[in-house]
Formats: sequence, C-alpha cells, structure tokens
Amino acid sequence: MVKSLLLGTAALFAGSFSAQAADLAAAEPVEYVKICDAYGAGYFFIPGSSDTCLRISGYVRAYFAYQGRNQNQSSTGFGNGAGDIVNPVIVNAGGVLGTGGIVGNATNNAITYGNYGAVGNDIALQAAAGGNAAATARLNGLGANYVLFGNAETSDQYVSGIRALLRFDARTKTEWGLLRSFFEFAAASSNAARNGTPLQVRYGFVQFGPLTAGITDSFFNFETTNAFLSPLGDRSQRLPVLAYTASLGNGVSVTLSAEESGVTGGIGGSTSNLVNSGAWVRRSVQLPDGIANIRVAQSWGTAQISGAIAQYRFANTACTAPFAFGATCTANRVGWAVSGGVQINLPAIAKGDTFLIHGTYAEGALSYLGNVNSQSYFGNANGVGTVTARTGWAAVGEFNHFFTPAIRASIIGSYTRLGRNPATNFGANTVNLREAWQIAGQLFWTPVRGFDVGVEVFYQDASFNAFGNGAVLGNRVIGSVNDNGWGGFFRVQRSF
Repeated sequence: MVKSLLLGTAALFAGSFSAQAADLAAAEPVEYVKICDAYGAGYFFIPGSSDTCLRISGYVRAYFAYQGRNQNQSSTGFGNGAGDIVNPVIVNAGGVLGTGGIVGNATNNAITYGNYGAVGNDIALQAAAGGNAAATARLNGLGANYVLFGNAETSDQYVSGIRALLRFDARTKTEWGLLRSFFEFAAASSNAARNGTPLQVRYGFVQFGPLTAGITDSFFNFETTNAFLSPLGDRSQRLPVLAYTASLGNGVSVTLSAEESGVTGGIGGSTSNLVNSGAWVRRSVQLPDGIANIRVAQSWGTAQISGAIAQYRFANTACTAPFAFGATCTANRVGWAVSGGVQINLPAIAKGDTFLIHGTYAEGALSYLGNVNSQSYFGNANGVGTVTARTGWAAVGEFNHFFTPAIRASIIGSYTRLGRNPATNFGANTVNLREAWQIAGQLFWTPVRGFDVGVEVFYQDASFNAFGNGAVLGNRVIGSVNDNGWGGFFRVQRSF
C-alpha cells in the first residue's frame, strides 16, 4: 500500500516537472543588450539589429550668472550698432540749437535726457527747474554735433536657469561607408523665460559615406572654446547643410558645402543686414552660401583653413515712385570670409592640455566673424546712393590645463575689429561697433565621472564710433564711447 502511494507520488512530481520543462522550452529566449565597441564608449546594438549601434547621451545643467549693467549682449555677442548697449544720440547736429530749443532740435524730439548720463540728467533737471530755455542753454553749451550716450540699464544683471539636452546617435557600417543619423533636443528655462522655451531640435542630420545632409555645425567653423560666455570670433553656427567630404588619408580631408545663407530678416522690408540711411531693404535669397575647408586631424592636434562666399541682394524702395534719373534701384553684392586655426595637444605639460588659436577676416559677410551680428553693409542715401560692404576681423585663443584628472582650468581671450566707414552719401547719424575684446578664466572640478562644478569670471570691453551724416557733418567720426563690464557664471552639470 505504502509502496503504491510512493510510486504514485513520484509519478505525479515527474509529470509536473516534465510539464514545466516543456513550458520553459517553449518560452521566448531573453534578448540582452549587446555592447557595440566599434565607435567608442556608450554604444550598444539596437535590440533586433545585428549591425546598427546606438548611443544615447545628454546633460542637465543649472547655471547662475551675474553680468555688468549694459552687458545684455554677453550671451549673444556685441551688435554692430550700439542701440542695445549705450543708446547713443547726436545732439545739435549741424550746429547749435539756436532759439528753437529742445522741441526745435529735430534730432532729439523724443529724447528723455535723464536717460543719458550725467550730462543728460543735468539737462533734464534744468528743463524741470527753468523750462525749455534753461535746457536749451545747457545743450548749446555742449557745442555742435555732441554725442550723448545712454546709461539706462537694458537687461537683468542676475540671470539663472536650467538647460536639458538629449542626443541620439545611430551608426551602421555599409559597403558605401558609414551610415549615420544624429539628432539632438534641448529645452531651457531661466528668469527671462520662466515657463521655459519650447523643445528645440539643435541638430538633425544624416551621413552616408562622404555625404552630410541636415542641420549641423557649419563646415566653416573650427574648434570652439569651452567658455560659458561665447567669445568674439568663436563661431558655433548650426544651420542646414548639404556637404561632401573627401578623406585623403593620414587625417587629411577636404569638404565642399552648400549652407543656409547668413542673410536674415523678412523679404521686402527687412534692414537687418544693413546700417541704413536710405530706403534700402534686402531682396530674396537665390543661392546658398558656398563653403570649403581643408582639415588635418592627427595625434598632435587639429588644423583647418576655410573659406565662405555669400550672396547679398538689396533693393531701393524709393524706386517705387518717380525720382531723378540716375538713381540706383538694386544692388547685388558678393560677401566673403576666410578663416584659419590650429589646436595643439600638449601632453608634455599634462594629459588633456591643449592650446587653441584661430582668426577670421570678412568683407560683406560679417556673420562669419562669430558672435558679431550680421549688419554687413551700409545702406547709403537714396537717389545716387548704393550699398557699401563693411569689413572686419576677429581672433580667439584658449589654453586648457589639467592640474589633476579632477581639476582643470582654462583662460580664453578674444578680439574683434570692424573697419570701413560709410560712403560720402551716407545720410544718417549712426553709431557702430569699432572694436571689442574679452578675457575669461574658468575653473572646473569633476569629483566623479559625468559631474562638473565650474565657475567662470569674464571682462569685456567695447568701443563705438559715432558717424555724422555726409550731407551735414561731412561723413566723419564725431564722437566715440566705451562700454565695459565684468561678470561671472557658476554652473553645475550632470552628463550621461
């Protein structure tokens, strides 16, 4: 009896284990993520694929910054005009006020003099105490063609915010070469935009062998610095490109690229590319900018020379109405820029140390200088007037040093200068950037991989010339102003 019971129990367990074994045999096999080491650290094979590797990376950054009173351009670069920084105005244009007083001085009808420094404040107080006559007398005492420069605060001095960024990089080896797709998203929030900015696609491009198509860094650009504050001459432009890169071996490559034009603003009414005294506006873009570079990347470092050519088309809106024969109605110009740079690795000093220097010269294509806006032409007076190309150059240098693997520092300096005055028929008083320079120092601490705590202190200085109009003031520099200030950033970043 007992023997039969034991045999029956054993048979029952045997049947149960057989059933479980059958179930396990029928279950789907578990597919683990496989590491892909063909393209460096962080890549893995996409599940279900045996040839496509993917890397997901990004960071979250919190920053806290102080900037000088009028340094509202510190994150976007100095403009060619001084309107956002020093708010200049030419008073007593062509002579003293005479008996017309403030109201009769057409240059200054809408000016609140209290916004224009100590002299302006004095004028405002005299106007309040003694009326128009007292203020007029004070202005007359300044003499002809006096330039008042504003001191009004134009932006917040304390700025804080966060920035989040996410990248996807998928790569496949093919018989034609590398097939790659890359895109990068970013979003930010600050005390200037507390509700945050919309999700932005910063990069999105496809590479197939030697071809690149999509939004990526301009092939005119060279290596950029590590500065929080974008230095003058440090061009980091991202834009749509269609490029072909030929690899010549030994780290040498040549690239030809058609890239989105640097012309900005709407068609027909935009003067964003002009310092304008006439009725000139931009016309439609017909061609992309043409870019070419030669690049060398070897164990000692990297070097590159690059060139750009760009089309600028303008129309004189006064041509829509009858006026004197001989007037110029359109102007088509070709702007260009050249750049060269080198970054040298310095392992003899410390592992990871580098020295970077590069410079750019431009005529009529100032957007290629980097961190200077795109007012590349003077729009001269109507009638026989036309447009005159502006020139400029910029240089930037950086030294990076690792004291220890966890502590590193950088010093960055940059300079830019714009040349060429308006033509003799320039019909407006204007103030434009002459030169600017910046210097910054950084210190980073990386206690663990992927986590940085950094601080940067910077100083920047800009000088502006005030031009008098050609008809009344003889088209000459009638004044200048200097605007400078210091600031600093504190940044905490987690990268993955």
